[in-house]
Amino acid sequence: MILLTLFLLFVAACAIPISEEDHNEQEHMKYFLYEDENGQIQKEQLEGVPLNLNASASDVIYYYFSKSNPTNGVEIHSNNLDALKKTAYSSRKDTIFITHGWKNSKESDVNSHIREYCLRDHDINVFVVDWSPIAGRTYGSAQGNVKVVGEYVADFARDLSSKYGLNLSKLKLVGHSLGAHISGCIGAALDGQVDRIVGLDPAGPLFTVKNTDNRLDPTDAKFVQIIHTNDGLLGFKGRLGHADYYPNGGKSQPGCGVDLVGTCAHSRAYAYYAESLTSNKFVGKKCGSYKDFSRGNCDQGESSSMGQFDVDTSASGEYYLDTNKNAPYAKG
Repeated sequence: MILLTLFLLFVAACAIPISEEDHNEQEHMKYFLYEDENGQIQKEQLEGVPLNLNASASDVIYYYFSKSNPTNGVEIHSNNLDALKKTAYSSRKDTIFITHGWKNSKESDVNSHIREYCLRDHDINVFVVDWSPIAGRTYGSAQGNVKVVGEYVADFARDLSSKYGLNLSKLKLVGHSLGAHISGCIGAALDGQVDRIVGLDPAGPLFTVKNTDNRLDPTDAKFVQIIHTNDGLLGFKGRLGHADYYPNGGKSQPGCGVDLVGTCAHSRAYAYYAESLTSNKFVGKKCGSYKDFSRGNCDQGESSSMGQFDVDTSASGEYYLDTNKNAPYAKG
């Protein structure tokens, strides 16, 4: 028990920003803990480490999915858009870009879950953005390349617009963790013309409240919705969108157990969103805090459904809701 307590204190020390003036800032973390693909706890130094900030457009590959090819994506490169001619792509359809986070790839659950649920009920163009050659680097290097990756994807969207008639006003962006901030940078590079962005627990470490240049913010799309599930640890602490949703308070999630480094809670953002694509039962209540929500002190507040393909663009401010411990997560 003593060892567990010491370990928890060590985790807290790693996760809390050094700045005492602004607890929303996660820029000055010296190091943080994360769970690798084998479930082992690892530590990464964030301060004083040389970063690999070299990235090229060839490091980003796109995989196209549709109703007619829902599982076997067609590989598209930025210098070979002709491959799209043999697909079901149509500029008349809505288009969605799904962007994964750190240490992920096209094979990761965030992509397969969202892609599958998107195509169940919607005949749309789905592009999975695979930036794994960069995302597989250290966190500091991956985070440092967020803006340039977003600009490469924006160039790809412009090429789709000029060669295949992509209507930016029908383009939707969904991203998890670092992928949420890449989505923001895509939107910013496209002058905020995209229809909407859904940020799934946008990454926190090394991002700041004041610097919006490399992160998601409300100016990046016509409407920005945020789902917070590990607020202040792996996720960004603070509002980022027109409407921010905090399931179970937004910090930890039921059914995740101890979840020392937040991996489970962080991934719940895309699990909730994927489920919401075929459900309207993630109903949040507008409220001043989760404490007030839990005490029933916001019963007169407006309600709004979290997630969904057609997001609630009438929503604004902060919304709170509870979920089940296991899927299906929505309580209704």
